[in-house]
Amino acid sequence: MKKYNFEIDGKKFEVEVNLLNSNDAQVKVNDKNFDIKISNNLPEPKKSEPKKSEPKIPDQSVQGNPGDLLALMPGKILKVLVSEGQKIKMGEPVIIMESMKMEQTIVSSADGVINSINVNEGETIEVGSVMIVIG
Repeated sequence: MKKYNFEIDGKKFEVEVNLLNSNDAQVKVNDKNFDIKISNNLPEPKKSEPKKSEPKIPDQSVQGNPGDLLALMPGKILKVLVSEGQKIKMGEPVIIMESMKMEQTIVSSADGVINSINVNEGETIEVGSVMIVIG
């Protein structure tokens, strides 16, 4: 069970997340329990003219894999906790990131092997950046 403290629009939330498997989790938000289903079938983003510099994304053949760890919010990579070729389990910490003045531990979304690490410590990333590819 991982615990997080979030502040959204000035409101504070205490969140506990218990990943049961790659498709199910139990989430407790401010003492209210939720059973959630996790969908890894995200729609492909629409291709349009870039507004800013493009995020670091590996070649098209690995986009959209369930093991891809995408940045859900912009932030700065503080520490990469894994290396390419390393075997990992779902829920294992892989990156420590600072976002919105909060330190967050990013965990693996699947069991597997680290195929590629697409971020470096100290780097600032944008939403949707593929940080790590797990195969």
